[in-house]
Amino acid sequence: MKIVVVGAGNVAWHLSKALHDAGQHIVQVYSRLDGRAARLGNEIGVSYITDLQHINPDADIYILAVRDAAIEIVAEKIRKRLDRHFEHQAEPLVVHTSGATPTTLLQPFFKHYGVFYPLQTFSIDRPITFHTLPICVDAAQASDVDMLFELAKTLTPKVYRISNEQRQILHVTAVMVNNFTNHLYTIAHDILQQENIDFNILKPLINETVNKIQQHPPATMQTGPAKRSDDTTIQRHLTYLEKYPDYRKVYEILTESILNDDKTE
Repeated sequence: MKIVVVGAGNVAWHLSKALHDAGQHIVQVYSRLDGRAARLGNEIGVSYITDLQHINPDADIYILAVRDAAIEIVAEKIRKRLDRHFEHQAEPLVVHTSGATPTTLLQPFFKHYGVFYPLQTFSIDRPITFHTLPICVDAAQASDVDMLFELAKTLTPKVYRISNEQRQILHVTAVMVNNFTNHLYTIAHDILQQENIDFNILKPLINETVNKIQQHPPATMQTGPAKRSDDTTIQRHLTYLEKYPDYRKVYEILTESILNDDKTE
């Protein structure tokens, strides 16, 4: 199948490389930024464009790996560009890669539409091993679901059909375990930096916390002063955090949440 990747950001970069390495036929990549389009196109040896008026009209799948706010805009532009070709060939499958956006956003523009959502955090300069990460797919038609499964299986054995509602729930929880925890690392890093203490001292603790939940439910691995109802330690922490009022609020909210969890057990 012939694939066009629309976008050249973090997701598009890693997904394009993974598809290319898996032997998939990417015929073109797009970014409105010339530098990004050129970098990605040259990386995998395919043509690149910066204007959707020049998008290849003969692809089987168009993957919209763009920011959520741009999906509808880009979809409409592609539809207008491809309109005259639909009279002479079967309509392609158009998917986005968003965890938070429903596939129905594409429905006004395409007969064949869906989602191809790699559930991972991506940064361009950090390598990603695709065969260990899950890819969530869905589409309006069963034949399109089969096509997406076939494509995803070339990257990873962990392929799931996930509905719009399920994917929204997954995305909420993904934000919690990834974005929120990383923000907590940022808070800890900031405090230690201001106190002239090396953040690296915490890394073995961070790694052990992650390792524990590979084999056990997170709730059973909860430790700390809130879990122990250690009010004396909690008050000492809150007193120290008075000089960081925003961080103190975060500590209070999370402590209260842990305490409330224990009350419901």
